[in-house]
This record gives sequence, C-alpha cells and structure tokens, in this order.
Amino acid sequence: MGETRKEDLGLKPSLSIVGGVGWLIFVILWFAFYASNYSWEKNLAVFLLSILVVFLLLGGMWAIWSLRLIPKKGWEIFKISGFRWRIITSIIIPIGSIVFLITWFWYYAEPFSIWQNIAVLLVLLLMMGGVLGVIWVRWSIKHGDEMKKFEDMGDEIGKKIEDSAKDNSE
Repeated sequence: MGETRKEDLGLKPSLSIVGGVGWLIFVILWFAFYASNYSWEKNLAVFLLSILVVFLLLGGMWAIWSLRLIPKKGWEIFKISGFRWRIITSIIIPIGSIVFLITWFWYYAEPFSIWQNIAVLLVLLLMMGGVLGVIWVRWSIKHGDEMKKFEDMGDEIGKKIEDSAKDNSE
C-alpha cells in the first residue's frame, strides 16, 4: 500500500481519453442533431448532466486509485474529529448543486429571463461556497497544527504520483 508502480495505472489513462473523447462526441452530436428540438435551458441541463456522468465515472475511478496510494499513516487524518463528515459533505454539496441545476434548467428555468437564471446560478454558487467555507474554516482553525504533519505526507504522495507519471511516459 502506498507504493506506485507503472502497472498501478492500468487502463485508467486510456479510459480517461476514451471517456473524454466519447463525451465530446456526445456533445457534438447532441448540439448538431437534437439541440434544436429543445430550449436553451433544456440543452444546458443535458450538457450539465453529461458533465456530471463523465465526472462521476472518471472521477470515481481516479479517486479510488488515489485512495490506494495513501499510506497507512495517512489514514490517521480520518480519525481527527469532524474530518470524515466534512469530506463527505464536500463531495455531496457540489454534486447536489449540479443535480439541482440540471433539475432547474430542465423543469423550471424556461419562464424566467436569462438574467434571472444567471442569478439562480450565482446564488447557488455563493451558497455552496459559503457552506463549504464555514464548515472548513472552523475545522482548520481548530485542527491546523495537527494538519502540519500530514503536509509532508501529501508531498510524498505527490512525488510518487509524479514519478509514476514519468515512468508511464517513458
């Protein structure tokens, strides 16, 4: 655990390329052949949904891989009071916000002007940033000194990832 070898990456880079190109093909085909049947709000909802799907598939794959790189000592951070639920909340709130935007643009946005829809987007972003800021600032003030020991560990993991990328490019 924690060691990065060339074979650790497996098909992930190839799947990422296929996923990205597949997403681009979908978006191009959608806008070329289907977009004219829908309002701009619904097209934006489809676009956001496609981004969410690609993010969940590729992001989930890479997140699982990166969690395997954390050394045993690194898992101690999850024992610090409040860290785990803050991580989970930091994942759920942005995903929930995108789901809200998809729902908004598909079902509710049409009778409103573009400026009102931009206002909904901005308010959502401000609320999301405010909530995440509040939960992390308070925690980091309380546990900032404990986190210093994990900074070196993070640098070590980053170095292993860079070395793995160099090995794979050779």
